[in-house]
Amino acid sequence: MLAPTVTRRLIDAFADLRSPDAHAARERLAVLTGKERQVAGAVARGLANNEIARELDMSETTVKAHVSRSLAKLGLTNRVQIALLVRDSGSR
Repeated sequence: MLAPTVTRRLIDAFADLRSPDAHAARERLAVLTGKERQVAGAVARGLANNEIARELDMSETTVKAHVSRSLAKLGLTNRVQIALLVRDSGSR
């Protein structure tokens, strides 16, 4: 039997070995601020701007600004690309 924390680390390590792109995706996301990463995670979960605003306790205008800045920083053109990058990074 393994402790849940050990099991999680093993799964994460195995996922990294299976997906060399995960490390590259995490490095790309590292250019985002903490709030931008939170918004990107919410985008990846399929939330709309108004839902993200409610969840993160910010205005919808601020969410839109974070999404726009994230797209520019990451060199992406749409929300789907953000979602795919977050997914590839293994972020939850």
